[in-house]
Amino acid sequence: MDWQGKTALVTGGSQGIGRIIALSLGRTGCRVVVNCANNIDKAESVAAEIRAAGGNASAWRCNVADEAMVKQMFQELAPVDILVNNARLDPWRRSAEMSEGDWWSQVMDVNLKGAFLCSLELFQQARERGWGRIINISSVRAFRPAEMNMIAYGVSKLGMHGLTRAFAENGAPFGITANTIAPGMVITENINLRLSPEKYQQESAAIPLGRGATSEEIAEAVLFAISNAYLTGETININGGMYYAP
Repeated sequence: MDWQGKTALVTGGSQGIGRIIALSLGRTGCRVVVNCANNIDKAESVAAEIRAAGGNASAWRCNVADEAMVKQMFQELAPVDILVNNARLDPWRRSAEMSEGDWWSQVMDVNLKGAFLCSLELFQQARERGWGRIINISSVRAFRPAEMNMIAYGVSKLGMHGLTRAFAENGAPFGITANTIAPGMVITENINLRLSPEKYQQESAAIPLGRGATSEEIAEAVLFAISNAYLTGETININGGMYYAP
């Protein structure tokens, strides 16, 4: 596929998997927009990395759960050709004083509503041009029974599969594809904030390949799903054999 002249928006692109996806897209020659909700300096740092390597990138602050902000972002960035819905609330960052209902609402707003709002804007722009790509970053936790503190997160990630199927069906006549990437455990710069060395070893022991994925391995799947024009409505499971999902 010819990446030149295309614009790719990566939500939650300032760190973790999103950062590596943005950097990988930057090497293709397309214009990359690194979205963040709060820390614009971190997003700009990723964009600067892309530019330093010869790519075209900018940072954009937008809370994807805010419909007005999303509409404005897409209007000002138009045309957006590629959308990677990666923004999420980290379940390990929940504050102790937050109620169950408030946490549920916030997780659904960012993880699921945000992906829907962004996908809708991409759909409305891309159908006029006859080409578009939507990639939803889900999780192996969409398929596994959740621990009590992970229920909201798991349900939000499972909901993204419904978004994928809906936009794949409705987008097909307009050359728009939609696919899901469902990673297992991924080694990012923040993994030590979630897992102790002992817990990491315990989690790794449950994975047939014996380790977590690198962010680069996830990014490779994202680029494949974008470049393959005959792939739509599908889930690419990358979990080292942790869970063999249909």
